[in-house]
Amino acid sequence: MTSVKEGKVTIEMGEDVFYNPRMEMNRDINVACITALPEVSSYVDAMAASGIRGIRVKKEVPRHIDVTVNDLEVSAYELIMANARNNGVSVNASNMGANTLLSSTQFDFVDIDPFGTPSPYIDSVCRSAKKVMGITATDTAPLCGAHLRSGMRKYEAYPLKTEYHSEMGVRVLLGKVARELAKYDRAFKPYLCHATEHYVRLYLGVEYGVVSADRMLDEVGFIVHCFKCLNRYSIKGLAVQAPERCPVCGSKVQIGGPMWLGRTRDREFVSNVIEIMEKGEFKKKERAIRMLGIIREETEVPTFFDQHRICKDLKATPTDINTLVEALKAEGFSASRTHYSGTGFKTDAPINVVKSIITKFS
Repeated sequence: MTSVKEGKVTIEMGEDVFYNPRMEMNRDINVACITALPEVSSYVDAMAASGIRGIRVKKEVPRHIDVTVNDLEVSAYELIMANARNNGVSVNASNMGANTLLSSTQFDFVDIDPFGTPSPYIDSVCRSAKKVMGITATDTAPLCGAHLRSGMRKYEAYPLKTEYHSEMGVRVLLGKVARELAKYDRAFKPYLCHATEHYVRLYLGVEYGVVSADRMLDEVGFIVHCFKCLNRYSIKGLAVQAPERCPVCGSKVQIGGPMWLGRTRDREFVSNVIEIMEKGEFKKKERAIRMLGIIREETEVPTFFDQHRICKDLKATPTDINTLVEALKAEGFSASRTHYSGTGFKTDAPINVVKSIITKFS
């Protein structure tokens, strides 16, 4: 049997139990996030496989947390118990379907990290999570518009396939969670949301009451995108009207959504997570801290621009992304880099201003 060392734990891997080493940074950040949430005293990893995520939470978060580690497969359940015992921690091992468990029990923090779409489990997560939910999606093609029909079926949304497709995926998933939570007069507070490599990850606080739910739904709406000139803008609301033609170039526009248009992180929370990671023992800490630092400073607008995509249309030469950001700020606009893309930037400047500045530096 193969063993894997990650964080402060060593996990034995069964022949039929899934383990993804590319998700180690995800799990590093997960430990830091839970450490930064002192209100969390119970945690469940509802789809645990080897149990590494939940066992790391139990072993590495520096306070007592009642951890439940669950998987439907008997082989995984048996491996979870063995791995917990071998790492000297006590967890509640469970052998149930995720929806069955979450429909019968509530936890402060509910975590799902499925192989593929989280869509079939989101309703159960919304009912089970008392304070925080962590949701991972690895089906980025449906979320980002590459598999349009699949995205429409799973998320009841029309995801546009654009240069900001990674952010599209984050916001479509957030829109799905918002609509599910609202059914129970609950709302979410985004702590940290990011798209990394092949997955989307959300950390969302849970709020209660119709006022909070209504306020949350006010941040759901649509993106109007022009594929000709790359102009885009957002319209909030679930029943909206949009012009057929782009106000900049007159070409036909396309509409994507419904999706979340509000903020996707809490700056203070992200700062706390960075501080915890700086002090902690995390193998992927440098990369994680670099990403979190960019997220903390991101301008809060619903989409980002890709400089290379704009330069292709302009037949222009890209400039240093930091130079471009500073030039936009000098013109009085908000601007920042974005974690979604190394060639991307966020700004509230209109597309014509963006193109003018890029042309000037070309």
